[in-house]
Amino acid sequence: MTATKNLETLGCLGQVTLEGDMVRLKGWSASWGGGPVLDFRINIGGLDVPQFRVEKGLISQDVQQLFPSLDHADQARFLIYIPLTWIQQTGLLNSLVRLTPVFASGEGDVLFGFLEPSLPVPEKSDRVGVGGSFKFVAADFLGHFVNKANLQPAEAVLDAGCGVGRIAYGLAYYLNSQASYHGFDIVPHWIDWCQQVISATRPNFHFQCADLYSDRYNPTGKTPAENFVFPYPNNQFDFVLLTSVFTHLYADASRNYLQQIARVLKPGGRCLCTFFLLNEETESLIKSGRSSRNFAYAVGESFIDDPDNPEDAIAHPEALVMDWINDAGLSVQRQDYGMWCRRSRSASYQDMLVLSKN
Repeated sequence: MTATKNLETLGCLGQVTLEGDMVRLKGWSASWGGGPVLDFRINIGGLDVPQFRVEKGLISQDVQQLFPSLDHADQARFLIYIPLTWIQQTGLLNSLVRLTPVFASGEGDVLFGFLEPSLPVPEKSDRVGVGGSFKFVAADFLGHFVNKANLQPAEAVLDAGCGVGRIAYGLAYYLNSQASYHGFDIVPHWIDWCQQVISATRPNFHFQCADLYSDRYNPTGKTPAENFVFPYPNNQFDFVLLTSVFTHLYADASRNYLQQIARVLKPGGRCLCTFFLLNEETESLIKSGRSSRNFAYAVGESFIDDPDNPEDAIAHPEALVMDWINDAGLSVQRQDYGMWCRRSRSASYQDMLVLSKN
């Protein structure tokens, strides 16, 4: 079977577990316009898996309910079984799993998971503080970085707003020893955890605390986000990521962050970031009552969803954001709208942009 090109697909590798004498992979995958999954390619720890058993086309009414426009969404689930003896012989425990679904007209996006990872996760209270679903989100966003922004294992990466290391967790299994990772956040004990747990085993992973003011996360911070200078030199990074950062920043801070991203990116470098973007479609969905957020309250050029907790979710007009991006010397390479407003076709909850430095 010869795959010709990547299709637009969705899916997840929800579980990687040891069961008796097998490693079991459980998840789902479906495409827009590519028909059902026909086969899989599996790579664990850099080695292709030579033999495995697949059960595909399993009932998935939950997937169909969430993504009704996907082909065969009602039969998107799969189970894959890999002999544990092969895993043990190759010493592949504590490894990254890459699963590529193959359709009749091409390969789908790679799905990622972790086989018996040795890195621990933070306490539950800290995981909830960044939205929960720690390993799932780590693997999901790793997929976005690779599939949408072509992140390479040896690149220099900046994680702006790294939280308690949820994104760094996935990158720790993907980036190699030639890569560099830097992350900053405004919550000191989150940075302490990242330094003590991730940096302890990945010496090329560096974390630092930024004393930024945030009414929600750091009310004693000294520097407003609109004046913050990223603590890195010009042209240092190949890839900058901001997951659920702009969705908590007001307009002036967002403009400043885009300028800082452009400054620290190398020429040709990329940035993957998420927003809540307001446009004609979102306004229509909000008015219809379908959207999960209304963004009914204007604060300058920004719109908030909850006046009692304004930094919980902040949106901006899409046309305005595009102007800020252009003014910063960046350009949009890819745009994937999110499902936050109950679109029928979307790739993630928030709107996702891939930018490049001109």
